[in-house]
Amino acid sequence: MFWSGNRLNTQKMVLVPNHPNTAIDCASLVLTIGSEVYITPNSETDSKVKKTLTVEEPQFIIPKGQFALLITEEEVHVPNQNIAFISFKAKYKYKGLINVSGFHVDPGWRGKLTFSVYNAGPSDVVLEKGNPFALIWYADLDQEGIVGGDYTNNNYVKKDKPITSISSDKVTDMTGDIFSPFKLKKDIEDLKEKYNKDIMELKKEVNAIEGKLLVRTGLLIFAFISVVIFIIREASKISN
Repeated sequence: MFWSGNRLNTQKMVLVPNHPNTAIDCASLVLTIGSEVYITPNSETDSKVKKTLTVEEPQFIIPKGQFALLITEEEVHVPNQNIAFISFKAKYKYKGLINVSGFHVDPGWRGKLTFSVYNAGPSDVVLEKGNPFALIWYADLDQEGIVGGDYTNNNYVKKDKPITSISSDKVTDMTGDIFSPFKLKKDIEDLKEKYNKDIMELKKEVNAIEGKLLVRTGLLIFAFISVVIFIIREASKISN
């Protein structure tokens, strides 16, 4: 059974203990963008490092056709007897931003949530630190993941160290060429421009060669006519 907004409100100190002012949207908690972001390079000149967002520089851009790693400001807790589900707010979905990192949070989870996103929209997406961008719903399981006895060391709940920043492993996984429709279109346009330049250069060379051939042909014709005139004159002298 999914939790109602009333139940979320009474349990906020357990679910987001360090963020008591977390907003509730109907039956979900609202998550905001944290202070770290990583965006895959849009060109060879772009930097390949994480960016720390500040009050002075809170904005960042996810170019069309590029991936990004986002982390929540809130440190989320999912009790052992619950599971959570996450999704972007609709306003970002309409812009073409897609969550490609998963849609649930395991029982026992503690820490910030990292999202891997892809901009499949027709234009760049501008985001800002503190923007409400994701929602999290809670649901009950039929029983708690840890029940004691032989099940104490089971894998029914998350026991990892809480996540507080974007890990270097996740950044490493995002490096490399991004094969997007927009990049493919740009590559095709670059090749088209290159071939057009090559064709123009080739035409110039052909025109230059044709010009030289015309000059040489003209000289040959002139020489031929001169020889014919000379022969005719000489023949006229002999007949006289």
